[in-house]
Amino acid sequence: MIRQNHFPLILVILSSLLFFFALGSRDFWAPVEPRYAEIVRVMFAKGEWIVPTVNGGIYTDKPILFFWLALIASNLCGSVSEWTVRFPAALGGVGLILSTYFFGRDFFTPRIGVVAATVLATSMRVIWEARWAHVDMVFCCWLLLSIYFAARTFLGKDRGYGILVAYAFMGLAVLTKGLIGVVLPGLVFGAFMLVRRDWRMIAAAKLHLGIPIFLLITVPWIYLVQQATDGRWLSEFIYIHHVQRYTAGAGHRQPVYYYLTTLPADFLPWTVFAVPALIARWPYRPALQDVSSQLCLCWFLTILLFFTIAATKRELYLLPLLPTAALLVACYWDSLGHERDALGGYLSWFMAGCFTLLALGALLVPAAAWWLRPDALLPLLPATLVLTIGGALVAAYLLLRELRRAMAAIVALMTLSIFAAALWIFPYLENFKSPRPFALEIKRFVPVTVPLYIYADTMHDFNYYAEREVIPVVNSPAVVEKLLKTGQSGFLLVRERDFVRLPMLSRTWIIASEGNGRMPWHLVEFKR
Repeated sequence: MIRQNHFPLILVILSSLLFFFALGSRDFWAPVEPRYAEIVRVMFAKGEWIVPTVNGGIYTDKPILFFWLALIASNLCGSVSEWTVRFPAALGGVGLILSTYFFGRDFFTPRIGVVAATVLATSMRVIWEARWAHVDMVFCCWLLLSIYFAARTFLGKDRGYGILVAYAFMGLAVLTKGLIGVVLPGLVFGAFMLVRRDWRMIAAAKLHLGIPIFLLITVPWIYLVQQATDGRWLSEFIYIHHVQRYTAGAGHRQPVYYYLTTLPADFLPWTVFAVPALIARWPYRPALQDVSSQLCLCWFLTILLFFTIAATKRELYLLPLLPTAALLVACYWDSLGHERDALGGYLSWFMAGCFTLLALGALLVPAAAWWLRPDALLPLLPATLVLTIGGALVAAYLLLRELRRAMAAIVALMTLSIFAAALWIFPYLENFKSPRPFALEIKRFVPVTVPLYIYADTMHDFNYYAEREVIPVVNSPAVVEKLLKTGQSGFLLVRERDFVRLPMLSRTWIIASEGNGRMPWHLVEFKR
């Protein structure tokens, strides 16, 4: 029997295996990873800690904290790499898992806490974001910690000073992703206060002490970056990346029901258990008599509604509500207890059927690969074996109503799937996703003193791997025509699909091309 005080260590080991294993073994993949990597590379090279820039311009999309963490990792390792830039996300993932455990332990039971943390660690969206150079996992870690410490105050778990720690974590969340670091906790606890009609929470919030703590963390860097950019950073950050993105969208417009289609996939494989968990808690009124359950429901619905209303919708935006889904599944598993007959026949057959379909579907993968892409067969075989054997084992344990063994099999399935993907699938996908080989060709052909331009692309893949701080973007055929008329020598990166729109370019000017199976790039040289 595992002792309770060993739960955090076990969760650290599990999440570290899931998030850190072969973390730097693949190149940066567009669109976001190369951009963040280039920001860190330039700051590292210049010794810059205040103003993030990319392709010669000020980067106002996100604040500074993620880049600071990556810079610290890079300085400790001596260089910027795939591992150091992804390190903050993986570390944030471990922090999110531990925070979920402590929340579940303090507001439910230690068993619910450890199950919820395990469920969250092995869910698809969490694994993906923790292994990707995005700010969202770090942000979610700070956000959950702010909710946790605020809840300890509002639900009487401490002497009322936890709320001050919550303000500090809200400040860190704002420095990571922006104003939603304070907006989301405010909305969650505002809704919770209205539901409970507990107006004492206003006084318990200790605004007169919390706001100075929040400002002490957030204002110094904002002041410095404002001074360094003549006031430009904050105005663009607030208007373009908050007001405009929320109300007018930013290229990610989706229908109002969008998150109902993405959330089930993001929570796999545990969505299979979330459906029975919702059914089992019916009728909901008695189940929601517990104050902790009320808080989790407010947390889930507030964040879901907030991002549903927003004009810009992306599946990763719902990452902050996944801990509540994990707690729902954990409470359901806890209610089943240790009895073999606790899981009803229909539910066991439903859940076993889902994992049986997974096993059967995995068996079809080699045949599909052989038919469509024979070269993908060998890289896919290890993952196919893991999914087939793992899915069959989980289905068998569920039919036998061996719940603990079923959960252990799911955790093993997800862990081994990540290992298989990192060791075999991702290296195969590098042939199609990585810009590194062509970027090295660019470095070989283009002297650092000669201008290099790129046509209609802002992914920054080539900035990082070709080590070019600035590659001016040419946005239209008219600009290309004007560039040629200057009579200067230079180089232009252009995709094959865009080449037909630029009749002023001759194919005889192409000196290098990318041929990795995706839409190829060409390096065009124009001379005086």
